[in-house]
Amino acid sequence: MCLSLILFGNVIRLDPVFSNQYTDLDAMPKEFKNRWMRPGDEHRTNIPVIADKYMNVNDSYLSRAYNAYNYSSDRIAKGDFIRLKEVSLSYDLPKKWIEPLKISNLGLKLQATNLFLLYADDKLNGQDPEFLTQVVWPFPWLNSSLLPFA
Repeated sequence: MCLSLILFGNVIRLDPVFSNQYTDLDAMPKEFKNRWMRPGDEHRTNIPVIADKYMNVNDSYLSRAYNAYNYSSDRIAKGDFIRLKEVSLSYDLPKKWIEPLKISNLGLKLQATNLFLLYADDKLNGQDPEFLTQVVWPFPWLNSSLLPFA
């Protein structure tokens, strides 16, 4: 049996990863490679620069600008996805194999859950669309379907 979860019609806010300060312990998303780096980059990208120490010292409100970007409409992705939710295989051993063991029925079952996403918006960059804390609109359980395949 195979079970798939299909969800459509919602929007997800991307993780708020942009900040005015980072440490060596912070993980950087791949979006950072397309950030502003030199004057004129604003014509090809809207991803903010990684602020240096000079920028942080001279602008005490810089953190608010990064927070505004994190919660802007640029940081929203479609929440539509298709996930392979569950796969199970079972096999009942033939009676002639198990009769000598004085057992009436014996079977084997292999089951896997939440295997992988078949489809999700590329803007999610690995963020799980089923994680519901950042859902913007509408509530996803209103538009979800489970499809069993035998």
